[in-house]
Amino acid sequence: MTLHTDYAFRILMALGQAPDQVKSVDDLARQFGVSKHHLMKVARNLAAGGFVDTVRGRNGGVRLAMPASDINLKAVALHMEPDFNIAECFANQNCTFLPGCRLKGVLGQAKYAFLQSLDGYNLQSII
Repeated sequence: MTLHTDYAFRILMALGQAPDQVKSVDDLARQFGVSKHHLMKVARNLAAGGFVDTVRGRNGGVRLAMPASDINLKAVALHMEPDFNIAECFANQNCTFLPGCRLKGVLGQAKYAFLQSLDGYNLQSII
């Protein structure tokens, strides 16, 4: 899982703790100790996926677009990382070990188990 998805979960958790509030990306970046520029990209991606709404203006920011109980963690992860390639060989067929490599199958099983585990949880269950 990339930092992009990690930050997405952090944003959602912070918003889920105060679902009626709009939080600025500036405030979230300070709270997490990360770059505002990077967090802005994450927030835009979350908005594109329908997980958060953006609010413009002086008191603008982001807020949850739906109840925390309706936000599935697997759906968030898959939206943030649509290919979810955990090794180069998932996207690149130029590996010297293919087609006989058994590692790709093991990693594929691990990826499936990881996503299935996330599928059992929603945002409400982790805040």
